[in-house]
Amino acid sequence: MVSGLLTYDSGKTWFVIGLAKSIIEKGYSVAVFKPVAGHNLWSQYKAFQYSVKAGMLLGEDVGKYISYLKLSDQPQIMNPIDILLAPPDPVRYISNRDLISYLEDLENQFKQMVLARYSDCEHSTSKHYVFSSNIAKLSPHIKRIVEKLSFAVEAEDASAEDFIARLKSASAEENIDKCLSKLMQGKDLVIVESFNDAITPYIRLLDKVANIFVVMPAAVAIYSDIVKVKNVVIENVKRFGELGLKAYNLLQYLPPDNVMSLMPRTSEIEYDSVFEELIKILFS
Repeated sequence: MVSGLLTYDSGKTWFVIGLAKSIIEKGYSVAVFKPVAGHNLWSQYKAFQYSVKAGMLLGEDVGKYISYLKLSDQPQIMNPIDILLAPPDPVRYISNRDLISYLEDLENQFKQMVLARYSDCEHSTSKHYVFSSNIAKLSPHIKRIVEKLSFAVEAEDASAEDFIARLKSASAEENIDKCLSKLMQGKDLVIVESFNDAITPYIRLLDKVANIFVVMPAAVAIYSDIVKVKNVVIENVKRFGELGLKAYNLLQYLPPDNVMSLMPRTSEIEYDSVFEELIKILFS
């Protein structure tokens, strides 16, 4: 499992790609798994265009996996749940002289969710959902392009709250487990990239994990005693609620087994000597 300390820009995806590439060069077969992905149309417009070409909502991370690692796994199995965010139109906030609410809404993912995909790994089907109440708040140009993709993928109208509630259900966890089982077939290793700054998308997934790498700017923290990690996460969830899943709470209450320095990431995946050490841990 690769988790990130920061909500954004920890460097998880580039780390996963670099690690996977190094493992592949050693002759092992690897799959990459992103159970839940979220991306922003405004800041990740290329990923949105990738979705338009694919005729399916796909996150930027999956596009990078396929591009850099040449993986042949179905993208909807690699990433069964994907959520598209888009910022609300600032014009009405400016007109109402309420920029504080605008900045608050930019921090609220519920208010920016405009489109989502949920793929059923058992039946190899995908369904898209559109959140009309949030689309109504978009700028005219962004609204048009979101509605165009929504129509193309035959998205069903839904509420953001109901969709998030579904993601937290036992059936969603079972579906993710089935996707992971499919990816594991014939592979020496599966690298799971967590969501934002969560140590894991859901606690039960830790039962399938052998190591956890928490990526942050300039370093990676390493955990190998997953039983101890799970116990601390469970206690943190009892103590803090959903905030107990945050990676910083794990680091705060359970020191890592090791911390290694990382080179700055670049647009091209370059060799990092730390991957050599991590491969030894993974295959020891």
